[in-house]
Amino acid sequence: MSRRFEGKVALVAGGTGGLGRAVSLAFLEEGAKVEVTYLAPGGWAELQEAAGKVGRQTLKGHEVDVTDEGAVNGLVEKIVAERGQLDALVNAVGAYAGGVKLWEMETGVFEKMMALNLRSGYALARAAARTMLKQGRGTIVNVAAKAALDH
Repeated sequence: MSRRFEGKVALVAGGTGGLGRAVSLAFLEEGAKVEVTYLAPGGWAELQEAAGKVGRQTLKGHEVDVTDEGAVNGLVEKIVAERGQLDALVNAVGAYAGGVKLWEMETGVFEKMMALNLRSGYALARAAARTMLKQGRGTIVNVAAKAALDH
């Protein structure tokens, strides 16, 4: 088994969703210490179970609203204080209200999509970039789903 991320710390925002879960587990398999954000405790419990023995030692979860810039800043500061570094951020947070015509969409739905798809990426990247610039290294990956392009 490869251990390409041994000694690295990765933050996977939305780490308990479909894609986020796969990314979290892949980082764990490659030796990374993984921090994930989640909103649904059930998803966090499922990820912990899927991570098994390895996850008990190297996986941490944080129930955080990633659209809240202050909460995101606090999370990154906490990770760096506890782990000493942040090497990777994967933003797998998102939402899409497909099939709704623009003129029929509720404004609240639009605002939620903008917050989850845009504001979260801004808040997460901004907080992580500060740390990564101080360290002189780091990687940020923002994921967009193909569902947003489907007609």
